[in-house]
Amino acid sequence: MDTLRNKKYVICPAWPYVNAVPHLGTVLHLLGADIYQRYLKLRGADVISATGSDCHGTPIEVAAINEGISPQELVDKNHSKILTLLNKWNINLNYTKTANLFHYEWVQDFYHRCYENGFIFAKEVEQLYCEHDNRFLPDRFVEGTCPHCGTSGARGDQCDAPVCGKPLTPIELIDPLCKICGNPPIVKSTTQWYYDFSAFQEDLAAFIRQNTQLPENARKFSENILNEGLQARTLTRDLAWGIPANKSIPKADGKSIYVWLEAVLGYVSASAELGVREHNDPDFWKKYWLDQETRTVFFIGKDNIFFHTLLFPGLLLGTKESYGKPFVLPYNVSTTEFLNFEGKKFSKSQGVGIWIDDAVSLLPTDYWRYYLVATRPETKDTNFTWEEFEQRINNDLNDVLGNYVHRIFVLVHKYCNSKIPECHRLDDIDREFVSAIHEIPETVADFFDRFEFKKAVSAIIDFSRVANAYLSTKEPWKTVKIDFTSVETTLYLCIQSLVTLGILLSPVLPETSEKIWDTLNQDEKTAEQDFEESGRLKLQPGVRIKESKPLFSKIDIEQLQTKLAELRVTHKSDSKEEKQLSGGTQKIITLKEFQKLDIRIGTIIAAETIPKAKKLLKLKVDLGSEIGERQLVAGLATFREVEELIGQQLVVIVNLEPTTIRGVRSEGMLLAAVHEEKLGLLVSDKDVPNGTRIS
Repeated sequence: MDTLRNKKYVICPAWPYVNAVPHLGTVLHLLGADIYQRYLKLRGADVISATGSDCHGTPIEVAAINEGISPQELVDKNHSKILTLLNKWNINLNYTKTANLFHYEWVQDFYHRCYENGFIFAKEVEQLYCEHDNRFLPDRFVEGTCPHCGTSGARGDQCDAPVCGKPLTPIELIDPLCKICGNPPIVKSTTQWYYDFSAFQEDLAAFIRQNTQLPENARKFSENILNEGLQARTLTRDLAWGIPANKSIPKADGKSIYVWLEAVLGYVSASAELGVREHNDPDFWKKYWLDQETRTVFFIGKDNIFFHTLLFPGLLLGTKESYGKPFVLPYNVSTTEFLNFEGKKFSKSQGVGIWIDDAVSLLPTDYWRYYLVATRPETKDTNFTWEEFEQRINNDLNDVLGNYVHRIFVLVHKYCNSKIPECHRLDDIDREFVSAIHEIPETVADFFDRFEFKKAVSAIIDFSRVANAYLSTKEPWKTVKIDFTSVETTLYLCIQSLVTLGILLSPVLPETSEKIWDTLNQDEKTAEQDFEESGRLKLQPGVRIKESKPLFSKIDIEQLQTKLAELRVTHKSDSKEEKQLSGGTQKIITLKEFQKLDIRIGTIIAAETIPKAKKLLKLKVDLGSEIGERQLVAGLATFREVEELIGQQLVVIVNLEPTTIRGVRSEGMLLAAVHEEKLGLLVSDKDVPNGTRIS
């Protein structure tokens, strides 16, 4: 086991788009980074991490349009939600977001240096333009047929087909369509700025050739791209939502920096932000990124290989030594294949897959962490199935690992007065088990060092099987009356094996390892232990252990599927309710469209709370003799007492399609202004009869 003590690492998982909560496939990269970081810290390495929410680009704009809110509102809402969920998943990374001033200024300074070095140039180009939406269409606002493999649904920046995966430009697509309105765009001239990747063709070819750490799939893909020759790629876009390019490039007013060419720089800007935030040191990042001995490790999916093996290194080379020294290039790009769900791609709209918020509502996160690592798609696409999930949890975690740990604690409580027993003379079976304890840490370390996480966790479970077999062979429950010293030796070695398991499990199952450690009555946490010490017999006899409980329980997939279906119904209801209460989507409408709304003055004549709906009230509103009384559901409960609403005049849209919110029919929508924790109902400034039309 080579020493990693004080070796510098930067752990860089792919930044998830903040347009939605990550699903199990997306969280794989963050989870892999978290596990590897925990492992390295146990080995004594000097580790930082850098990741966060990818906030710019067309997926965010499209999602914001669909929700009827601004991109910034969408980013703030979802970033906060993701942070909360990652905490529940025990994913402890330096997690920031690209939509912050620090990242903006860092990226702008970076590209100004590249511009000064001569690697950015302007070019008049033809781009796709949507006449319906009056805007140029950047890459992911366009979909069409891939010109290389003929697959439909290719995006304007890359073909997602597993057999292809080639980078694209929107104008290359066959039969392109605007993703906003679905109309075919036209071709129109504009000026854009380009980054000259071709200047680094030889340097990047040498980097790929010499880096023996790269997985084979990443190497082959990169070599294929290099064989075709690197081309300059567009650095700017005609987008309002993004990092302004004019502080980096003169005359680039009105342009934004292309999301992929700024998001990857987040690995460095997040490191710099960490240094300022936690160390008050603006040069902190340089200790890692400008040190050629640092190992920068990336955790990505195979669809992002190009951006991490060629694009990101090509950008770093463009600064030359303007920061004092050249950047270190990637040490490894740990690339996973795709995780599918029951044979299909994850799709929230079609209800295919499990999202990380649903997962934490179904089971403890260690269950999910274990399954995702045990089935990690390291060499080929893998498929989540409920049957395999049940087998992994019930057999591996509950029957093998959990059963062994609980048996040992129960036996020590029963035969040794809840204290770690003495170790006496070892026989051949004992010595063989001691050898297994000594050897397993190096076996696990070798797998982690080769980024073979599946084999690492498999080795840990197999060690639990060996330990179970040792206990069954020694049968202390039978020998207790005839050879108590043998019983003590057996349980002493088994207790020592729990120390080994506690430390080895710490990167993968942090909550489980802490439960083992706490029952062993150890003061320090498992995360503070030395990985290389995990195979040594170091617990002292006489230490009292605490009462124990089973670590896991068996799962029933039918119950989980039923609960998941219920969660989805709740999510749909909440989403619909939110849209109803917020007044629908924001978009430009014509006067003719506005005139379709029938808006009237009404008076609340009754109000009551709705069971199990903290924010909602059921209102009865008098809308005059023409319309009569209507029932509304409104989110007023946190702003108004029921009693003070009686007799309140208000403004109501009366010709909306009725809907049911939390089981209560709503036949219109009242209008109100909400800011932070304050609400103001829209009312007429003079008393007018109920039913009066507003125009």
